[in-house]
Amino acid sequence: MDPMGMAGKYNTDDIAGKTDFDFMVDLEAFDKRVKEGMLPTVDIAGHIFYVDLRMNMLRPHDDFLSRGIVFDEIANYFSQEENAYLIPYNPKTHEFQELNYESITDFPKDLIAVQFPYQKELDPIGWNRDGGWDLKEDLKHTRLRSHFEAKTVPWEETGIREVIKENLKRQNKEVEKKKPAVRPVQPKVDKGKRRKM
Repeated sequence: MDPMGMAGKYNTDDIAGKTDFDFMVDLEAFDKRVKEGMLPTVDIAGHIFYVDLRMNMLRPHDDFLSRGIVFDEIANYFSQEENAYLIPYNPKTHEFQELNYESITDFPKDLIAVQFPYQKELDPIGWNRDGGWDLKEDLKHTRLRSHFEAKTVPWEETGIREVIKENLKRQNKEVEKKKPAVRPVQPKVDKGKRRKM
């Protein structure tokens, strides 16, 4: 560690006996998580969830009827480029709600799309504990936080727009196939009396 550089970077003269970990990690958040056992929280559309990696879920703070958000159930909604989940969420039930991608033809009315980080970022200490690593592993590179805000993403900015277009196109083709074939109208031949000439 470069004592003078660290003192200048973190604007402190009190560096005696401290390590780079002490400067780079939020020690208050670390103590709350390790010593007090406080789980990190995520605010999703105004409702608080606990990041509970032992139960493999985001557990609603005060809704015991909700199943919460189980990480195994949303695995397909993880984006590596964003390093985050983007899921359909029901704000009334406080749960992840799967969409029927085979038949959806309009943006969901009762659901919203929410985005939040991967488990390792949500609770790096719990991640390390579950993996059998030292609790401080990688914490200097992962910003340790006690609380997160999930981002609400407009449906128009998700990939569902393309799914809807494809479903509508497919439905229109199916409707066209089901229409009865139109037979050409034959001109009526008058089979009445012939005129005598």
